[in-house]
Amino acid sequence: MRNNWTSVPSALSPIRWPTKAWNPALALLTVAAIITLDVVPGLIYIVGYADLHGGERVLHSPPAFQLLLAQLVAYVPLLLFLFYALPRLARVPLGELGVRKPTWRDIGVGLAGTVAMWIAVVLVGNAMATLTHRHDTETAVALLRDLKSPVELSAFFLLACVFAPIAEELVFRLFIFNALTKVTSVARAALLSGALFGAVHALGSPPAELLTIALPLAFGGVVLAYVYATTHCFWSNVTTHACFNGINVAALVFLHAT
Repeated sequence: MRNNWTSVPSALSPIRWPTKAWNPALALLTVAAIITLDVVPGLIYIVGYADLHGGERVLHSPPAFQLLLAQLVAYVPLLLFLFYALPRLARVPLGELGVRKPTWRDIGVGLAGTVAMWIAVVLVGNAMATLTHRHDTETAVALLRDLKSPVELSAFFLLACVFAPIAEELVFRLFIFNALTKVTSVARAALLSGALFGAVHALGSPPAELLTIALPLAFGGVVLAYVYATTHCFWSNVTTHACFNGINVAALVFLHAT
């Protein structure tokens, strides 16, 4: 007898969790923690950096290095909370979520993902530039251009190539992508989590630049989702993400790329 049951999980899905995984209350708390510990500190710092002149509050752009340090400090409690909350959300150990010792295959897929992500972001970015006649860059790139000393550049490299890849892969792949694959296909989950990944990286940009910044990185997020679906290894994603960021930081610093 032919089986027409349509809710059979996709063969690509990395999810092998109990049906009742993802405690709703803890999921909401995790979302609140991500917003509070990652997004809000930067926004408060930018908006709140001001001087009083004649009783009027005059806003200024914060010094780049102070903004960088504020972001680094915000990542520490975020990482600690995510490593605590995610296994309790999924009701499985971190190892089953992919936080395990990577194999050589996992590392190889991560490195191949770097190439795929770079190609996807560059191709979509160039297509957007051709269509819109704009060459917009995300806020982090503008921040990097304001950093001059070796200490400042080293701190930015630490943020871009260590803290950000670990935190963002915990959020967008282990949390959001995994949660989405429980209610939809891997392909749709990859698209939705990729769109959120691109949108978050466009935060703080002028409205006219939102799409040209978000869309290329959204395709990069789709690549990262498939790296995770292929290996089910957190460190494969960190490898892809960190190498991608490292290549771009090196190109901006040493080759003065635009």
